[in-house]
Amino acid sequence: MLVAICDDDPVFRSEISRMITEHLKKHRVGVKIVEFEDGDSLLGSGDVFDMVLIDYLMPGTDGLETAKKMRARRYVCSIIFVTSYPQFILDSFEVQPFRFFIKPVDVNKLEAALNSYLEQQRQLNPIVILDEGKRHTIKTEDIIYLEADGRNSIIRTKDKSYQCSKNLSMLQKMLPMFCFYRVHKSYIINMYCIFTIRKNEIGLINGEKAMISRSNLAGFKRAYAEFVKNIELME
Repeated sequence: MLVAICDDDPVFRSEISRMITEHLKKHRVGVKIVEFEDGDSLLGSGDVFDMVLIDYLMPGTDGLETAKKMRARRYVCSIIFVTSYPQFILDSFEVQPFRFFIKPVDVNKLEAALNSYLEQQRQLNPIVILDEGKRHTIKTEDIIYLEADGRNSIIRTKDKSYQCSKNLSMLQKMLPMFCFYRVHKSYIINMYCIFTIRKNEIGLINGEKAMISRSNLAGFKRAYAEFVKNIELME
């Protein structure tokens, strides 16, 4: 989960970051938090965040104007406004905020918002496919890997395999980026399901193996190191 905290108060940013990290750790959710001191630096980051907590009043581009620009770029992130001025709540509705918190932020309300977000993601994450005319809903957490099969794909779960008419690139957009990685033009693997890594070969928990292409090897190593780091923080 990629979270942005945008506020001109570094102490506040640090405290909110700690609260989010500690709560998501309890739920075994990996998180990377990026802090920004103003709206312009957030807009210039180039990242697409899952959640943005943003102060309403800041030097330069204020929180509402920043949120408007994000929505104009078709960012679908969950926006949480944080402010000391509750009279601005009505103004924020045009950017469809996820929550609106008054400073100082109540930890119970923040945790409730995070829980609500996680529940929404659980409802959105399943992949729905047709296999031999039958509709299947597959939980992404059950997927070990996905394999290209011509213009179609094979989805291998812990229990069975499914034929899917969607190609691998289409399926990749439906997967949580935190734990899925395309190691080869023909394979996307769930990093939770890695058993061994030897040079350019991945051993999976079901005994099967997937090759890492040379062009993807360096990127995969960085992504897996970040993944392991987040897992260690959650334990």
